[in-house]
Amino acid sequence: MPTDVLAPLGGLTETAQGGRSLTVVATHGSCDDGPTVKALETSGSVVLSAATTGFEDGPCTSELRGQKLPVKLDRPLGGRLVLDAFTGSPVPYGEWPVTAKSRS
Repeated sequence: MPTDVLAPLGGLTETAQGGRSLTVVATHGSCDDGPTVKALETSGSVVLSAATTGFEDGPCTSELRGQKLPVKLDRPLGGRLVLDAFTGSPVPYGEWPVTAKSRS
């Protein structure tokens, strides 16, 4: 079951040929079942909302994990911006963790 808490995206790693799907890195912790990502598409942007599924009570490590997830779009990405609902900013292109070198 998804939580109601948005999580930050780790980066956009791939756009499929034709632009009908994206691959993003979604972050999650060590005591959950993993991330989910949903897309809200408008004429000028694709807003990606990431959340985690499941949560275990008890002691957990504080590590942040990244997992690549495909996101299918209703229509090709084209020139639309890809935004992170958590930050309101464009999703950086590159592998996670994003470094200054991978942002260039």
